[in-house]
Amino acid sequence: MMSRGIWGLFTAATLSFGLSSAAMAEMGPIEARQACMKANAGMMKVMVPIIKGEAAYDKAAIDDAITKTQAACASWSDSFPDDSKPGGAVKTEAKLEIWSDRAGFDAATMSYVKAKEELKATADEAAFKAAFPALGGTCKACHEKYREAD
Repeated sequence: MMSRGIWGLFTAATLSFGLSSAAMAEMGPIEARQACMKANAGMMKVMVPIIKGEAAYDKAAIDDAITKTQAACASWSDSFPDDSKPGGAVKTEAKLEIWSDRAGFDAATMSYVKAKEELKATADEAAFKAAFPALGGTCKACHEKYREAD
């Protein structure tokens, strides 16, 4: 199973946003991972316009978007129990490969976490633009292997 160290940081961020562990626990695993993916989409809505030159570089907005994503994804490591595989009552875009290739999925997740942390650590627009492709690449790679196409 995935290291809990990174996820402990996410839990701390979640609690700092006033989301209690109990509130997070009320969500089922599929709903929790869907909330995480929605937060990731929100983060990309902040970052992609900057990358495209359609919005001004805003370090505070970038950091806020990353922090919100970390909070929304705090329970990620617990969001894929066996009873949440595709085919259940709740629709999911998760592929069965998540469960059959858990080590690969966990490695893909950790690559994403690392790329996001490196992006957050950037100090200026040039560094942000240089680091962003790694984050986008981790999203794409994981979605291609572990997510059903829309």
